[in-house]
Amino acid sequence: MQLYGTRDTIEVRGRDDRSVDITDKINQYCQRQPPELNSIHGYIFKSKSPSCGIRDIPLFNNQGEVTDTTIGVFANAILQHYPNLPITDEQGLLKASQCEHFLHQVKLFKQKKSC
Repeated sequence: MQLYGTRDTIEVRGRDDRSVDITDKINQYCQRQPPELNSIHGYIFKSKSPSCGIRDIPLFNNQGEVTDTTIGVFANAILQHYPNLPITDEQGLLKASQCEHFLHQVKLFKQKKSC
């Protein structure tokens, strides 16, 4: 799948067949799922994913040209619901120091949430 449109009106359509439009289904999932994750203290997303990427996800126009970048639609839904949640992707965990930093952020978030 790929993201089409503008940052304000993103459509989620098939990469190879743009007539496959799953925008409504993924938006319904993105509304339903985040509240069910109320016990999370951090989230590791999949880089470069139209649904889960946290940076530089291509946004295409109808001619198939990249016009902008954004974050994935599910990643956005999680961040809307949990704005202070520590997040990363697998690219942000390549070094031991990155892993330690992320785990530290998760522990701090858990402590704040428990108060």
